[in-house]
Amino acid sequence: MAQQTFGSIIKTVSATGTPEALGSGSVRGHSFTFVGMKAARTDNVGKIYIQPASGNDTAGIPLNPGDTITFTADSDDDYFTDAQFYIDVENAGDGVIAFYDK
Repeated sequence: MAQQTFGSIIKTVSATGTPEALGSGSVRGHSFTFVGMKAARTDNVGKIYIQPASGNDTAGIPLNPGDTITFTADSDDDYFTDAQFYIDVENAGDGVIAFYDK
């Protein structure tokens, strides 16, 4: 049994109506947990949306300030990358903290 390693990404979105990728694709993880916070110990002002595409107002999953949601790959060998998740915000400067395991 191998020890799991994990990390985190803090992502803020500078403008409403312009979803931004969580990252460039360099981070791979078996699961990603998103927290509705723009910085450590700082909740967002409004709701954010986690979505699989970059279009504004696409079918994103809503996340209220301080709430969490986790995405887990189907099998142990499957993974997500940070570039697969787009973040849309109702208030400029809000964002997410994403925790991932490798």
